[in-house]
Amino acid sequence: MENFIYSIGLGLGDPEMVTVKAVKILESSDMIIVPQSSKLGKSVARDIVLNYVGEEKLNMYYFPMNNDQEELDSTYQGLAVQVKQYCDEGKKVAFVTMGDPTIFSTSNYLCAELEKLNIKTKHIPGINTINTLSNLLGVPITVKGENFGVYEMPSDVDRTVELIKQHPTTIFMKVNKRVTVLQKAVRECQPKFAKLVEKAGLPGETIYDLTGADMPEEPVYLSSAMIKS
Repeated sequence: MENFIYSIGLGLGDPEMVTVKAVKILESSDMIIVPQSSKLGKSVARDIVLNYVGEEKLNMYYFPMNNDQEELDSTYQGLAVQVKQYCDEGKKVAFVTMGDPTIFSTSNYLCAELEKLNIKTKHIPGINTINTLSNLLGVPITVKGENFGVYEMPSDVDRTVELIKQHPTTIFMKVNKRVTVLQKAVRECQPKFAKLVEKAGLPGETIYDLTGADMPEEPVYLSSAMIKS
């Protein structure tokens, strides 16, 4: 039996940015578990994986997008039991996730449940939001002698301002519905550089200058921001 699974980062949506190592593991896997947040079966991860393997290898698994911890725990525990069964059958199993499997990923919660069942995880890095954001904007995250901070977007303006002031460069992930909080913090801090990127690496990619007049008023999904004080 296999006593481990692979947790594979797929990057942000461009199939050409999946690593060669990730592709080789996908091709050699017996079972690929693909998360979906829509009960209708829609999944960006699925669309990426199908560039490299046939649909017969895929096992779509629904993850609720809410803050109901009891429901989420039940979801991860149920999947962990299924994965263990596949491993007990000797199957090579891979779980795929957008971005990198160690940064704000559902993979982390699944791995914790698998650990309880004595199933180890081998992580395969993916190109993450942080790197994509920096390269897309053509601005270094950090240089010698500096530091930077990476945070999930806070819900509070004062906390956001505090974090911006702590680092020469601050990156906020999962801005989404909290875009107005970020806007207010930027107005208060007056940083020299503040850009918000929506759908980085995906169709519909949009860059907003938060120091200018083109700040979005509606929730901006799949969005991250870079602020330079």
